[in-house]
Amino acid sequence: MRTVIVVLVVVGCGLLFWLLRYPCVPGRARFTFSFGAEGRAARRALSDARGERRSAYDKAHRSEAEAERRWSERVAPYRKRVRELQAARAALPKPGQGQAVRPKRWLSPLELHEHVLLFMTQEASDGADRPSVDERLPLAGLAVEFGHTRDNVHIRVTRPDGTCRTEHYPRDREVAAYDLVEDIRNQVLRYEDFLRRLEARDAELVAEIKRAEADLAQAGEAGRPELDTIREAARTRRARADALLRAARDGWKADAGGLRPWR
Repeated sequence: MRTVIVVLVVVGCGLLFWLLRYPCVPGRARFTFSFGAEGRAARRALSDARGERRSAYDKAHRSEAEAERRWSERVAPYRKRVRELQAARAALPKPGQGQAVRPKRWLSPLELHEHVLLFMTQEASDGADRPSVDERLPLAGLAVEFGHTRDNVHIRVTRPDGTCRTEHYPRDREVAAYDLVEDIRNQVLRYEDFLRRLEARDAELVAEIKRAEADLAQAGEAGRPELDTIREAARTRRARADALLRAARDGWKADAGGLRPWR
């Protein structure tokens, strides 16, 4: 049993040594195990080629990383400017409903807000604390008129498409109706001015973003030749190192019985 163990250990050690010194070809042991000057020179050439390849790849990676860092630093301020302008545009106020405008002067079913005029339902919907919205009219382009007859007063709202909607009130609400019409007219003017300023600012930001993007592209292109030159030099360095290693491996293959080295 002890003899078997010894044999297995010897065989295992021999196999491990063979793997480490691969290839070991019968009849080429003098070359493979570097017993002679020819074998030592070939193994040294192969080892040098492997080291040169590692060094070449490392230098190529460092040079490319450094070039890309310089290029990124060159364009970073321009990218930042584009992002800031895009954020400013995204932060522009959006037309919506806005805050309530003088709610104490509202007359049902009309409710006036900064951006819209609401027509509410006469009764609260199921489960609601207050009436629901029957119609929502953006203020831009709205026309509103106050009128009266012997029996009542009315508020007529004309939509931008020319269609109208009229609400009637008792004569004792004449002053309140007139005040609400005045509020609506004033708010229409404010809202239309808001839209004009918003559209002007948006157009201004769009133009600034285009200029900033053009500056970014120009800065990127200005640094591109240096980056491309360094990348090409890195590719050449890698290709040369790969060629040297292939030549060393081919030399080993020719001298070591037709087998390539294991790495």
